[in-house]
Amino acid sequence: MTRSWKRVLAGWLCLPALAGCAGRSHPVAAAGTGPRTTIIMGATRLDPNDVTISESDLVGFTSTAGNPLQVEFVQPDTQTGKITCRLIDPAALERGEKPWAEFRMNEHGHLTAYVPPGPFPSACSFAPGHYAYRVREVGADMRPLEEKLGQLGLITVRER
Repeated sequence: MTRSWKRVLAGWLCLPALAGCAGRSHPVAAAGTGPRTTIIMGATRLDPNDVTISESDLVGFTSTAGNPLQVEFVQPDTQTGKITCRLIDPAALERGEKPWAEFRMNEHGHLTAYVPPGPFPSACSFAPGHYAYRVREVGADMRPLEEKLGQLGLITVRER
C-alpha cells in the first residue's frame, strides 16, 4: 500500500474520532512553537467559528468535507507581516503534494489555501488583532462555488 493510500485510509479511520470532538477545540502542541488550535470545517460546518488565541499560538485546519474546500483570509485587507502560514512537517509530503499543503497569496492579496479532506499540514500564526476567513466549497475546476456564500470564521489574537 502506498503512503498516500495509507494517509487516505488513516484519515477515514480518524473521522469517527473527530466527530466525537465536534463540540470542542483542543490545543495541540506543535514542534517548537506555542499551542495549536485546530478548526474543524466541512461544507456546512465550522467549529469553532470564533477563536481567541495568544500571539504565540498557531491555528490549524482539518476538513471533514468529502471534497476540497477553499480557506481565504478576507480581513484585514493587508495581510503581509500579519499572518504567517507554514508547513508543520515538510518532510511528510510526497512529490506533487506541496501545492495542496500551503497558503498562497491570491490576486486580492489574501492568503488562500485549498484544503483536501483530513488534517491540513500547514498552520498559521498571527500578529495581535482581528482576522476573518471564509470557507467555501470548490467545484471540479477548483474554483469556489460563487452561488454559495461560504462560512465566515473569526480569529482574535491578543498580545501576550
